[in-house]
Amino acid sequence: MVNHGPSPSPRAWRVDPPLDIVSGAIKTPMRTIFMALSQFWARLQNELVSDPLLVLALAAALIAFAGTPLAFLVLGSRDWFKARRGRVLQRPSFGSIIVGMMLVMSIPAIFAAIVLKSRSFDHDRYEFDPNRTFSVLDQGRSFATVKDADNAVRLEMGRLAFERKNLVNGVKKLDEAMLALRAAAASPAETARRFPDVLQALAGVRRSVGVDGPQQLIDETAPPVDLRGLVMNLPTAVPLAPSAPVASTSAPTPAKSGLAPPQIASEIASVPEPQRIIASMLPLGDLPPEWTVGKSGDKHLETFNADNLYEKIDGRAESFIQYGVKGMAYAFYHPTGDPSNELQLYLFEMADPLKALGKYGSEKPDEASPVAIGSQGYTTAGSTLFYSGKYYTQIVSTSDSPKFAAFALELARKVAARQRSGGAAADTTPAAGAVAKPPAAAGPALYFGMLPAEGLQGEAKYVAQDVFGYSFLSDVFMADYKKGNDVWQGFLRPYPDPAEAKKVLAQYIEGVKKDGAEVKTFTIEGADEAIVSSNIGMIDVIFRKGNTLAGANGGSSGPTAEAFAKELCKKLPPSLPTLENAQ
Repeated sequence: MVNHGPSPSPRAWRVDPPLDIVSGAIKTPMRTIFMALSQFWARLQNELVSDPLLVLALAAALIAFAGTPLAFLVLGSRDWFKARRGRVLQRPSFGSIIVGMMLVMSIPAIFAAIVLKSRSFDHDRYEFDPNRTFSVLDQGRSFATVKDADNAVRLEMGRLAFERKNLVNGVKKLDEAMLALRAAAASPAETARRFPDVLQALAGVRRSVGVDGPQQLIDETAPPVDLRGLVMNLPTAVPLAPSAPVASTSAPTPAKSGLAPPQIASEIASVPEPQRIIASMLPLGDLPPEWTVGKSGDKHLETFNADNLYEKIDGRAESFIQYGVKGMAYAFYHPTGDPSNELQLYLFEMADPLKALGKYGSEKPDEASPVAIGSQGYTTAGSTLFYSGKYYTQIVSTSDSPKFAAFALELARKVAARQRSGGAAADTTPAAGAVAKPPAAAGPALYFGMLPAEGLQGEAKYVAQDVFGYSFLSDVFMADYKKGNDVWQGFLRPYPDPAEAKKVLAQYIEGVKKDGAEVKTFTIEGADEAIVSSNIGMIDVIFRKGNTLAGANGGSSGPTAEAFAKELCKKLPPSLPTLENAQ
């Protein structure tokens, strides 16, 4: 047996770690602490530059917090806390000292917490504005689920729609009351002078609520025209004055009232060339003897173009410009010898028949009485309004009486006849031997006929610009629908080709996504593509079929909007005529 010597002691088996490992273990936490302090110092410097007052206040609070234990330690060693009881100084217990120290430390701690909280102040939660009404979303914390919040938003939207309708009706009634008040205030000179300013102030109110009814004002703002030296360059629709001498004053007085043909010719000669045709459509002569043409300054008619239309209908001109207004001719009439009430005739030339239809439809009230004048017309409160071709005519009465209503209707028929004879209204009767257009290109009635009749509320309308608040969506045919408690808007818009319709649909999807809507693809039989968009409880179902974009907008129920879109898609042909062909 080989003896290898004495066994090593347990101490001999221990292997001491290398010196670099020990130093590394010590350096690692030090490095971490140093990096943390460096980051804290850099952040403190940034905060000091951006908000030095807040940093100094927070630093003072932290110093006071950290220095309190040291202060208690120093004061305790100097018998500072000994209380005198009679002639004896007694040291307080350790627990009472700790409690007192914590109370003192709580002051800078609370101050530091307030300073830190001030950096993330929640205005929506703590700020109170007595003039602000809290919406459903402001009260969202009271709803248990998102579905409850959606239902509340849907109910709130219905309530707001109902209130808006009441507001619109209230403004219409206010306009009617103001007209009657104006007639009663015409006698006192001072009241009559100030009353137009009161009526003009209502223009902004009507514009805000979407009521664009005619403003009953007489603004003699256009300066009189010097007729001396003017060339008698008259349109063919106006008869020229005869070269024969004027008849003797001893001739019998004609039974009719109004201006003589030479006077009418002179007035129209002073009108700028672009507005002479519409000026010649104003009935200025051959009037009933109990009616007189009013006079604005030295003239019996006024004309305006798109640039200066605001001079006559300030507050409403922009709405006509949106529909491509080119010019306006104006005249007014009053009973002979009684200028307290009047009929005002506004004749607007729009860009095309579609724009005339759109503007006419945007102002037509639901309770109006239809009348067979021009392409379409109605009467209300003694007034008559209609459109014919590209012309939109308003004959507005300041008195709701049978006499005024009858004369307004007579004026409307005269204007409509002149618009037809002047070639303003489109003639849909094909000439002999000509090939008639197919019914599909007959006009806007084609597009209105494509909208389903079930659930239709009121009449379908044509909207020229900014449909549903989107600037890229224009020239849309639409209508309001209701089924039970569900409401929505059905619409369609034909484009020149499918590529253009596809482009607009892509713009729509991009727009609603920016507004935070959730967009999903949807399948409709016969449609090339379809999507469902939902946002704050409102559902849009939009599809493209050929060159037509259509669907349901602002639906309160997803299944109802989807069913409507499917029905509308079935009625649409693979391709619709473009708007240009329909005009």
